[in-house]
Amino acid sequence: MVAKRVVPILQVHGGRIAGAAPVDGARRLELEGADEILFVEQGGDRAGRIAWLAEVARALFIPFALEAPFQDPEEMAEALAAGAGRVVVPDLDAARMDAPRFGRARVLATLDVAWSPAEGWDAVLARLMELGQLGLGGAVLSAGVQELDDLCARTARLPVPILLRCADPTLAAEALAHGADGIAYPADLMTAAEFKALLSGAGVPLRR
Repeated sequence: MVAKRVVPILQVHGGRIAGAAPVDGARRLELEGADEILFVEQGGDRAGRIAWLAEVARALFIPFALEAPFQDPEEMAEALAAGAGRVVVPDLDAARMDAPRFGRARVLATLDVAWSPAEGWDAVLARLMELGQLGLGGAVLSAGVQELDDLCARTARLPVPILLRCADPTLAAEALAHGADGIAYPADLMTAAEFKALLSGAGVPLRR
């Protein structure tokens, strides 16, 4: 098994994280051993977003990504220029339109497998295949371990790196064994060091 990523999720509301500046939470996670940080922004203004992204970029050595309600490609371009390593878009349509402009590896697409089985696993796999054909940096997947296992059973190799949202270290270890490239978990659940210790104890090889 290749080394896996642990990516804490920080929820940003109006440019703040539980009343603190995003850079403060990001520094703490870096010191705890996070491999990357996923910021999920809600309710922020455009100028404020650029300001805190630039502050985070100046302070961190590890990469970070931003998932936000982007209104247009220019907002995505501004986020990347401010220092975000990657941006997360909500669907394939946005990925098709914007990925070539920014460098495909810098764009991730979200995919919720929890409801997708109604369409059939072939449809889900076709979406992932298209992400791979577009050359995207991967998919941020919302799914259970069983769904991921079912998906992996239908292909010899997942076509793109999968960052799986998961708050349970035990289930996360299973998911990583089943083919996920990394785990994104809520940062307020436990420290990155604690989450990594639990994964390591389950035999999961980690990046650092």
